[in-house]
Amino acid sequence: MKKIRILPIHVGGTIASAASETGFRPKLSFADLLSRVDKKLAGDRLVAQAQAPFGELGIDSACLQIPHIQKIARAICESYDHYDAFIVTHGTDTLAYTASMLSFMLKGIQKPVVVTGAQRTLEDKDSDVIENLETALLAASTNNCGVWVAFNGKIIRAVRATKMDIGVDGLDAFVSNLRDEIQLSEFLLNDYAINKGHLEAFNTEASTAVDIFCLTHTTNPLWLSNYLQNSDLKALIVLIYGMSGHREDLIEVLSRWANDNEAFIIAKSHSVYGSTDLSKYELGVKALRMGILSSLDMTLESVYAKTSLLLARKIEHQEFTRQFYSNICGELDEPDVQKFAQKSNFWLSTA
Repeated sequence: MKKIRILPIHVGGTIASAASETGFRPKLSFADLLSRVDKKLAGDRLVAQAQAPFGELGIDSACLQIPHIQKIARAICESYDHYDAFIVTHGTDTLAYTASMLSFMLKGIQKPVVVTGAQRTLEDKDSDVIENLETALLAASTNNCGVWVAFNGKIIRAVRATKMDIGVDGLDAFVSNLRDEIQLSEFLLNDYAINKGHLEAFNTEASTAVDIFCLTHTTNPLWLSNYLQNSDLKALIVLIYGMSGHREDLIEVLSRWANDNEAFIIAKSHSVYGSTDLSKYELGVKALRMGILSSLDMTLESVYAKTSLLLARKIEHQEFTRQFYSNICGELDEPDVQKFAQKSNFWLSTA
């Protein structure tokens, strides 16, 4: 029986960290981690020497930016023909952002890419390092192609994964915003392949001209305007409370800036679950009529990734909007999009 060839890409984070005089920091290589894994599990697979694009020990994931994620994606692309699957060991702070972006960059991928990390270091009591790494190795050994997050015995479609727990009292860091996490035992037995038979269309181009801004009931419109006018952004994702848009004076600032700079404003609810649909409440409808886009049922991480990649294509405003509301790799519920389109078209036609 042919052994599965797996390429690890070691990014760093808690899974690679240990205590130091200045706090926990990356101190373990992938080889250090693999040496702790059940020998039979490691022996059933050909686990290659890890690529470590940010040094053998990796970096804190809070330091990751878009160029770092591009480097991870390109490492997979460049090694693609030589391996059957890929594992990315990553810090949990930005793990879901990297996983979502990989989903878009590696659209249609016909091999498994499994991203994992840990809430507690190897030195901690009840460490989850080895369990999560073993889960990733097992998940990567299936025929379930696509990009996945493996954590705490669960497998989550990467484009639907979001971080929910920082790990003080628990190990269950990630959830699916569709509440459809897959237990590892089920993932090993059944066909969950995302992209089976799809056309592979890899593209690692991404724009850094996007940011996330939290709007609150105390946000000063003058301060918001100054921030935007002194930026080089082409898109801003604004976090709002629910579906009702936000204060009209803030929306006016955002809309004016977007129109003057051929930029995009995208609304995303603070809530992990549910759809950010601006077509329901009066304030939301006003935001729609001012050109604000609804993120619908995408995760914040997927909105960020999708916006970054669409901006890099340098397409016209109308085409950006069309593609933003198109389901590219499972980030959107298509019936939800159709219902939203009907309602928003009505409001826009009666403006």
